[in-house]
Amino acid sequence: MTFDTRMERMDGLLPRILPQVLPCPRSMAFDAVQMVAGDFCKETGAWSMVLAESVLAGECRIAVATPRDTVLVDVLDLYLDGRRLDRADYVPSPYDIVLRFTPQSDAVATIEATARPARTAATLPAEIMEAWGDVIVHGALARLKSMSGARIEWTDAQGAAMHNGLYNEGCAAARTRMFRRRHGGGTLYANSGD
Repeated sequence: MTFDTRMERMDGLLPRILPQVLPCPRSMAFDAVQMVAGDFCKETGAWSMVLAESVLAGECRIAVATPRDTVLVDVLDLYLDGRRLDRADYVPSPYDIVLRFTPQSDAVATIEATARPARTAATLPAEIMEAWGDVIVHGALARLKSMSGARIEWTDAQGAAMHNGLYNEGCAAARTRMFRRRHGGGTLYANSGD
């Protein structure tokens, strides 16, 4: 995904959440969606992007301009003028990459990375909402139903456990799909012994 990725508002998931946790305030439910969406993207690598940044001669820090409300999670690959760098050649952080050497000439860095929404982001890529929106809903419901307190009327330990299990299954499926997308792979065949 790149900067031109179509984004969808995460509050579009609330109609699937709020009826199950009445009288939970809308703002509290949306906060749970935001938190779970960030955790989901961080844990699964479902949001990936390719970025290009200029690197000036003598500069070992590459400032990474991510789309608004987006934070880098991991750098999958880094190329400097088309030459792939070893992971030991750089140190990534959420907003920049520090090279362990100083380039002697201007270059272009091509960054293949995974990302997550910032904590207060209101949108996610439409592709993630379509493919994994149900998983995010389960995570938000698990979080909300596990809450307790004097004014928390929607606590449901059994429901929280069920939704947490479905969320974890969805995360595992997303990790598998992302791994296969990046590294190839198809159907796994078991030896039937014939």
